[in-house]
Amino acid sequence: MELDKLSEGICKTGFVLENRIASNLKQSGWTVISNKYYEDDFTSSVREIDLLAYKVSKVQQFDVYTTLLISCKKNESNAWALLARDINLKDPNSDWWPLHAWSNDKALQYQLAQAGCGKTYHDEMAELGVIDALSIPAVEVFAFQEMNCESGLPKNDTNIFNAVTSLMKAQAYELSALPQRKKKPSIYQFNLISINDSDLVRLKFDKEIIKPEPINSEHYIARYIIRKSESFSRIRFVKASHFKATLADYERLHNANCKWFDKTYNRFYDGVVKDSKRINVYLDEFRNRVSGPLNSKLQESFGKNIQSSDINLEWNSEKNRLSITTIQAFGDDVYDFLNQDEHSIKIAANALKKIYQYSGEFRFTDFWDFDIPF
Repeated sequence: MELDKLSEGICKTGFVLENRIASNLKQSGWTVISNKYYEDDFTSSVREIDLLAYKVSKVQQFDVYTTLLISCKKNESNAWALLARDINLKDPNSDWWPLHAWSNDKALQYQLAQAGCGKTYHDEMAELGVIDALSIPAVEVFAFQEMNCESGLPKNDTNIFNAVTSLMKAQAYELSALPQRKKKPSIYQFNLISINDSDLVRLKFDKEIIKPEPINSEHYIARYIIRKSESFSRIRFVKASHFKATLADYERLHNANCKWFDKTYNRFYDGVVKDSKRINVYLDEFRNRVSGPLNSKLQESFGKNIQSSDINLEWNSEKNRLSITTIQAFGDDVYDFLNQDEHSIKIAANALKKIYQYSGEFRFTDFWDFDIPF
């Protein structure tokens, strides 16, 4: 056996590229997982993603993960041609600012679910210095082809299409698997990168002219049906020789993610007790924390019971204070007692501070503490 030929032969595969990219990531401080397998939701077959890399930092009480899902392809004879046209950022049928993030923290979940969160994220990340990793696409990529470098003949889009769909499906798998796998408070933000060890060319369609332009990177917003739902994802095509230069901006992305999710988390608690929707996010936790001690007090002093579901929180704008209300009216003597009982006050105050970060004025009242206009 001529062992040198084995070494030469393996160089014709994509494994050398994959190893080089993994080495670049590790040298830049990323944790790398190679050849991770997942189940294809359409074919129920097992598929593979070449590289998963991440950085993690502690922010407040949660961990921030910036995650890169990477596909590596090599083709010595064919260039990747990305067919493009002018972009319309006002197209109502496209989402040019997709944000794929997951968290098991309820405050962050609420913030991520708000309309326009993706656009806000991209705008504010740009202000934090993220230049290339999340840049608005310069053109609309509407198709792609592998084309022979010598003859220019088109082959097909199979390898490029497979790279794109494998990235999107791997992302969907990771997002669906995290709720079962992750228990520690966390937030994950995903980025999809397709690396090609060949020429990367933009073919720009402008009326009757098709202008070829060599490029190092291109952002493509892909639309695909994942788990029977339409999904938009950002795929960044990167020429292999340019990948190492892109890592600095993904470093900035992770640092910016830490700042942005910290700020977003704080936004949730800013004025939270004045917003019934945000109050409801943690209302069950508040009820569970205070209902037992309050019920014991009422039984001991008045022979009355209070159910957890009876307790609500309402902001009284006229009196500029928070009211801990009960659906069941107990009478003024009960509320006067609760508002003077140090133990009950301490239980409620600690719960409000712990759950809502609120340390302002509050009162125990019945539901009718508020003026009814009709």
